[in-house]
Amino acid sequence: MKRLVVLLLLSVSFSGLLFAGKLFSLGVGTINQLQLDLTSDEVLQASVIDVHNWATGTELRAKILGANLDAYMLIQQGEIIDVSETGKAVFKDDIAQRLFGMVAVGFSSKSSVASTFSFGVGSLLGFNVTDTFDIDFWAGSESNILGQKDLEDFLSDIRLAYRLRLDIHISKLSFGLNYQVPSTGFSYSEPEFSLLAPIWSEGRIGASMVMTL
Repeated sequence: MKRLVVLLLLSVSFSGLLFAGKLFSLGVGTINQLQLDLTSDEVLQASVIDVHNWATGTELRAKILGANLDAYMLIQQGEIIDVSETGKAVFKDDIAQRLFGMVAVGFSSKSSVASTFSFGVGSLLGFNVTDTFDIDFWAGSESNILGQKDLEDFLSDIRLAYRLRLDIHISKLSFGLNYQVPSTGFSYSEPEFSLLAPIWSEGRIGASMVMTL
């Protein structure tokens, strides 16, 4: 009985420390991400300021025992390539809406008094929705779709991706730039060291504003 009481007290104390902000913090906000390859010579200023080339969504951050957990989800309309005889939009690859983002675990360090630099490793993921509301869930890359292969093969083919963040903190608000980039194809099924290299042409830059709760 004494052991049970001690365990309960320790659990309550630990939970109290977490939610007091000493070991745990939670933030939520918005993110905007440019859907263009900035390393390409074809990217012009007009393309960068075109709102159709940006995706908007929500970002969630947590810090638990010093480790960062980042998750965000963006939404973007599919590319319209034609219009049917009835005036209905025809979408490229039959994708009417794309919901996509990333989940990453990492760490951060102070780069100055009011700013932090963060690095995370995780995976890209998303949902492709048709105009008839059929949904495909993918992870790692859009070619790795759940249901088109065995679950074990699906999980083992999820490739790694990286995320860098630089945030400036003003009270409970954080304003930052972030950069996500997938690996060449490092996964459980392809654990080769050379595949850890980033594919810079698929990197995406974004900006976020997050409030710590």
